[in-house]
Amino acid sequence: MSKEMRTLFAGMSGPFSRIVLERLLDRNIRIAAVLLNGRRDVPLREFPQPGVSVPSPAFLSSIPSFECGDIGHPQVTDWLVEMSVDVVCVACWNRVIPVSVLDIPRHGFLNVHPSILPAYRGPYPLFWQYRAGEAATGVSVHWMDAGLDTGAIAGQREIQFEDGMRGAEAEALCAFSGGELLADVLDRLEGGEPLRKPQPARGSYFPVPSQEDFALDADWHPRRAFNFMRANAEWGVPFRHESGGTVRWLSDALEWRGETSPQAPGEGTVWVSFRGGSVLAVEGPAVAVRLENVGP
Repeated sequence: MSKEMRTLFAGMSGPFSRIVLERLLDRNIRIAAVLLNGRRDVPLREFPQPGVSVPSPAFLSSIPSFECGDIGHPQVTDWLVEMSVDVVCVACWNRVIPVSVLDIPRHGFLNVHPSILPAYRGPYPLFWQYRAGEAATGVSVHWMDAGLDTGAIAGQREIQFEDGMRGAEAEALCAFSGGELLADVLDRLEGGEPLRKPQPARGSYFPVPSQEDFALDADWHPRRAFNFMRANAEWGVPFRHESGGTVRWLSDALEWRGETSPQAPGEGTVWVSFRGGSVLAVEGPAVAVRLENVGP
């Protein structure tokens, strides 16, 4: 199918945006321009600037690339109107997009979100899914509206987590699947299919995690604790574990066992107890962390 629909891609410089964009390009989706979420003091400018390194080869292609600090700035909205795009595809955008901007493209804005909506709305859905002990997740492509991840669903796809996956691996898996799903949605949209299934009003929303959210519950199954630690160790926030009156601070997990008294741990590691088993963990310092300055 020829790709006649004009599509703009909006994202950030991290791997999630890059992978989604690469999937669209590999599927021959024509991207009219790339818009990156940039510095707040920059209304709109071409990207990259001379002498500025870029984090992704995808942004070095022949696609015109720009960055903006406020997508609602008049200079940006005038540019979006002039671009005359049919749809804007979003993969990671950490600022609220005004409804007046969402109404500019003919079809609207499509967003890739790593959960099966309406569950796990919010900025860090993978963190909360691992904390809840979910063994499977998925990706949703939805139309953006005035709410936070509440817009009508255009497509969804399930994903299975493997034990011990790092957060970056889980994110890449979701981005790859989300990019493929987004390409399918765009193909169907160009073919004239109606792709708007309203979400239920009730769902779950989770904010940016606090340091207390990294605490481990000794009543968890050891497999749940192991996977949560493996996926979120890259935050650099210590995991607090308390059992039998003893508090330990941990930085990572190495393995888990369905037994309570495994063999002796190695240097710098400790077996910590959970309901029905133990986790071999790396001990770390008890430090306070400002979470607004860290993240995966």
